[in-house]
Amino acid sequence: MPFPEYDLEEALSGWGNALAGTLTDPVSPFWWPSLLLAGAAGIVIAVVARMRLADIPRRITPEQRRAFWRELPVDLACWLASTALPFLLGPLLLLISWGGMLAGMLLLRPVFGGLAADAPPPGPAMLFLAAVLAFVCGDFMLYWSHRLFHRVPLLWRAHRLHHAPAVLTPITAFRFWPQEHVVHLSGNVFGQGFGLGLCMAMAGTRVSPLTVLGVNVVAMAWGLAFAHLRHSHVPLGFPRWLSFVLVSPHMHQAHHSTDVAHHDRNFATGLALWDWLFGTLYIPRREERFRFGLREGEAVTVPAQVSPAEPAAR
Repeated sequence: MPFPEYDLEEALSGWGNALAGTLTDPVSPFWWPSLLLAGAAGIVIAVVARMRLADIPRRITPEQRRAFWRELPVDLACWLASTALPFLLGPLLLLISWGGMLAGMLLLRPVFGGLAADAPPPGPAMLFLAAVLAFVCGDFMLYWSHRLFHRVPLLWRAHRLHHAPAVLTPITAFRFWPQEHVVHLSGNVFGQGFGLGLCMAMAGTRVSPLTVLGVNVVAMAWGLAFAHLRHSHVPLGFPRWLSFVLVSPHMHQAHHSTDVAHHDRNFATGLALWDWLFGTLYIPRREERFRFGLREGEAVTVPAQVSPAEPAAR
């Protein structure tokens, strides 16, 4: 398999176009409909909680304004770096994705055989399955890469940057050193490629995930469904049964808690299923609120380990 050609000027141009489309490109995590839905959700939650209209801005925005402005330059710099990496590392990420695709096809080849050159194009059902498997397998890899950065002391020294702010905003989701972002990105594209490889083996032909406006339909649904509230102070929880499947904003806020009882919990990005299966699930009580940031002295240590034998929820 030939190494993809790389043109730095073209990569930088693509990065510039991506920045220009931050609010208008459906591929962007800050596509305006997702921001609109997140803001509307925050207001609805405040109204349901019987907040006065004058108190709603306080409910959906950080109270520690000084901490917010102090951390904002770091968050913005990390976000800017994260937007550049997919373009600067494009060929490498493509090879990693191909590797995952090959692994998926080889895994099922004894069952379904090789690719059929004369096979008809896959139908909508197979394309949707490809979208689901790409999202699920990529999310599985993100769970383990995230958990690894909490378990290994050397990796935690990098990851603690993500946990440092006492104020959470949607931009905090990108608060990683570039080298950590590369690890998460590589794991995610390998997982997505693996999911597509599974579908290609089952379909006997090449399969691309079902997309809307060029975005995986499952990833788009997740991006529109309160994804921005995961890093916020809006305590949006899901029904208990759904919290075993999907990560609510309230659950991820528990992951950022300074309370040692919440450490090593809720590593998943989208599917809480992984936390449930591997003993790291924590479902907060509806009235539970958290203090964010690092505990005193934690900047040079790994977070305290919590036994998987403890209850998954309180």
